[in-house]
Amino acid sequence: MDAVEAIRHRRAVRAFTDTPVTTATLRSLIELAVEAPSAINWQPWVFVVARKRETLWQIAEAAKTYLLSRMEPGSPFVRFRDTLENPAFDILYHAPALIVICATAPEQQAADDCALAAQNLMLAPHTQDLGTCCIGLARPWLNQPDGRALLRIPASCTPVPPIVLGQPAEAPFSLGRGPPDIRWVDAPD
Repeated sequence: MDAVEAIRHRRAVRAFTDTPVTTATLRSLIELAVEAPSAINWQPWVFVVARKRETLWQIAEAAKTYLLSRMEPGSPFVRFRDTLENPAFDILYHAPALIVICATAPEQQAADDCALAAQNLMLAPHTQDLGTCCIGLARPWLNQPDGRALLRIPASCTPVPPIVLGQPAEAPFSLGRGPPDIRWVDAPD
């Protein structure tokens, strides 16, 4: 599979088998993630990996509870209230692995560089018939003292994109993409 095919066909996976992802596979995918562009070759990232089912369940439950306890009218999370209140809903989609990319500095560029690494970390597994999903709903709790402690995230680091990873239980579907909104500064050719 070439890069263009991976970009066009990778989609978020929200149903995973319980097949574990090996340490070697995780290490090789993270090695591909760090090939991402980084301003002035800063590489301001740390990769925190969780694989124990008990730990993943703890994260999922705590993240749901945190969001529900702080949901205010007008919050973008309100539309997820019913889903989050469902005891059967696993915010991590029963994935066998979670990788949290953490910025090692407070500057926006560090978060931007982590996002670039996240793109690699989501494309590379697709080429190996693995699936990923960025779990933005987990991020607020992961940035709290309890979340940071559970994952042993250093005080100097900020969780940016939490990504679950594993063998898809079913083929993901595509909602398609709309045309890009392009604002030309100069007339196009």
